[in-house]
Amino acid sequence: MSVSFGASGQQNLFEKGEKMKKLILGVIVALAATSVSAVESVIFVHGRSSTNHCGTTTTDNGNYWGNAKNISTTLTKYFVGYDGSTDPRTFGSCRAQTSLFTVLEARCKGTNSCVVICHSAGCYATEHFIDKSTTVYNIKRVLASSSAAGGSDLANAAFWPSDGMVTALKTGNARGSYNHNNMRGIGIYAIAGYKGTFGASAILPGEDDGAVSFHSTCGINTTGSYSNCLSGTRYSYHYIWNVVANNSWNSSKNGYYRTHVGDGSSSINDATKNEFTDCKNGGYAGCK
Repeated sequence: MSVSFGASGQQNLFEKGEKMKKLILGVIVALAATSVSAVESVIFVHGRSSTNHCGTTTTDNGNYWGNAKNISTTLTKYFVGYDGSTDPRTFGSCRAQTSLFTVLEARCKGTNSCVVICHSAGCYATEHFIDKSTTVYNIKRVLASSSAAGGSDLANAAFWPSDGMVTALKTGNARGSYNHNNMRGIGIYAIAGYKGTFGASAILPGEDDGAVSFHSTCGINTTGSYSNCLSGTRYSYHYIWNVVANNSWNSSKNGYYRTHVGDGSSSINDATKNEFTDCKNGGYAGCK
């Protein structure tokens, strides 16, 4: 039995075939365009500072990061600038939450993605933004250097002159103002500082870097005295590195976490640069 479509039937089949070809070609072009336009960036978020760092550009306004920004990467670096004496949880002119929104909207949505490198209260601002935002941004990971997301006991003790930032950094405020477990699946990786300074370290419980204790910088879900990052229970999606790649991974404090000495730019620089490079090239858990 044979079936004849006739001239009109053949024409219809031909037209459908052409439409399908155009549809497939359109999809291929769209995918190719997506691949070409996808951009990854590195976002730096600074911490407490007496200097006004307003601006969300490719320039480290006020040179807060010093040499720490010189990570080995061809990716474009953006700097979240804000008044470092203000409450990092607030929106407004030269405020942390507004600057974060501006940069993440432009660089970490759609086909674009980013890696966030934060320091001290900058990690507090970043985590607060992630929890409170209704948008889930394409943040691959957060490298948290001396994170103050759990607050600082120095703020509790009025060790620093009072301002919006210091009030926010009181441990009760830092831990109670947002859900630290709601990181939207984004990994927060601790770069913990140790060997604090005389005076401040007498106030800070456990191991510290002179500004924050391990209970804060290691993402531990309660305040207390901790001598290493393996102690206590961490908030969800807060990690310590579990691979010893070289001797800079393991300090004398028993934890497999990248460490830097003190809270100065040069030591943060060493830890952050090594962390970023190893994470990009090592291919171990948490790194993409």
